Amino acid sequence: MKKRKKPYKEPVFLFTSSSMRQAAWAGWYSAMGDQEMAEKYVHFAQGEWIRELGAGRRYNFLGRHNEDIWECIPEKRLSEIINSLFKNLKAEIKKYKKTT
Repeated sequence: MKKRKKPYKEPVFLFTSSSMRQAAWAGWYSAMGDQEMAEKYVHFAQGEWIRELGAGRRYNFLGRHNEDIWECIPEKRLSEIINSLFKNLKAEIKKYKKTT
């Protein structure tokens, strides 16, 4: 019997950015119907994204190899923080567009 190929590819090496790789995994698990793992990887992607924003800047609490973000911030609260950040960014962009 001929072995069937998998009709999909796991997102192992799709992105060099850690946050994008985690987001790809979230999408992959979502497409496979595993809602729990999809939500878990969304949380990982959000945390990685915040660390990528802070890495190399003056924010010591966001060190590249610092795992505090996972240990200290619950999933729900991290989502609230990120949603608030995007709302504030959107408001600032709207404000800028109105003045130009």
